[in-house]
Amino acid sequence: MDTLTNGTVYERELKLILSGNDSQLNKIGWIREDIKSRIKSRPFLVVRAAGSHGFDIIILRHDLSIPIEIKSSKERTLNFSSSSNRSQEQAEEYVDMITKTGVMPLYAFRLKNVSGDPWRIFTFDSEYEGRYRIFAKNIPKLETTRGGAYLMKWDKGLELSSLLEYLF
Repeated sequence: MDTLTNGTVYERELKLILSGNDSQLNKIGWIREDIKSRIKSRPFLVVRAAGSHGFDIIILRHDLSIPIEIKSSKERTLNFSSSSNRSQEQAEEYVDMITKTGVMPLYAFRLKNVSGDPWRIFTFDSEYEGRYRIFAKNIPKLETTRGGAYLMKWDKGLELSSLLEYLF
């Protein structure tokens, strides 16, 4: 039997929510019933895109496509420059991608061992176009340290349940 890492477990959790999986949605008390119903009727196609310097999942629907990077921690602040700087380098690659493509990526930050909605959503402070511009106004931006490293403060993120209200 394969042992799943926390990252894989949380990636699967978010994938099942966004794809409208009945059993996953039925287990969650922090999503309103009307939102669950809307998710089930208009789900996203969720593609696992994990790999070296790639997003974890990409959500696709006729009206929207968004790459999502998933991070988890037991700490309320996640500093990208810790743990070998890989997250920082990855974020810098994403900023370059935004400049070239205009795509708006999201970061989904899953706090471990918390009651209620454990997910918080962030994006980069960038100039987006079209529907992304309107969408980005409602999503907190990744912060940076004095040294230029990105960080996410869970308490400042957008609750996943609030994002779901907007998306569905």
